[in-house]
Amino acid sequence: MKLGAQFYTLRNRAATPEGLRECFKTMHGIGYDNAQMSAICKVEPEYLRDLSEEFSLPIVCTHSPFDRITDDTDALIREHKIYGCPVIGLGGMPGEFRGSVDGAREFIRRISEPMKKINDAGLKFAYHNHAFEFANEGKPVYDILIEEAPELNFILDTYWIKYAGHDMLAYIRKIGAARMQNVHFKDMKSEPKGDICPCGDGVIDFRPVIALCDELGIPNALVEQDNAPDLGDEFLQMKSSHDFLRPIF
Repeated sequence: MKLGAQFYTLRNRAATPEGLRECFKTMHGIGYDNAQMSAICKVEPEYLRDLSEEFSLPIVCTHSPFDRITDDTDALIREHKIYGCPVIGLGGMPGEFRGSVDGAREFIRRISEPMKKINDAGLKFAYHNHAFEFANEGKPVYDILIEEAPELNFILDTYWIKYAGHDMLAYIRKIGAARMQNVHFKDMKSEPKGDICPCGDGVIDFRPVIALCDELGIPNALVEQDNAPDLGDEFLQMKSSHDFLRPIF
């Protein structure tokens, strides 16, 4: 399993092309193996390709806007192929679909055509969870997505699964390596619904998660810390997470 950096953590620093380059340089220097692009400044895909190659950080996933996924699919596919990214990810379903099984099924309907285009192009489309997918009554929306959208892939977020009160290991097994290439590693300061913190500073035990991902053949863990810009130096927090996790890998 490889250890990557989710650039959403660094979004304030990656707000300009120069800042983005500094993020690549620093994550490489810390020792991360790869990266996910999310909430970065707008740059040409060739620029991302060049940064990825210069700093030996393959881009393994993105979070892309829903409207680009649905309305600009072909261009989005071309861009991902330019910088060699195999997974087009969505950070969460728009609010209009949240809160009910019917909404989840309408979301599945809306993404079916772009997802087919993405799959036919040799890429994968993956969904990133929060906690709201578990908040509806009855069967969780997350289970509906897993069971009723068999072509859909997933980016499982460890923190949000725990925040929702569910078993992240059970969901990793349920989804499996064929439908999940990336897992987000995000720690929780205290139970049951504590703040996000650097990996190693909280209560989540990542050892069994890593062991299970290795067992199943899930290739990437990506460190994501949503609140890093509010807590001080994002680079130092990403280094703290890396230095805690690296010996476990």
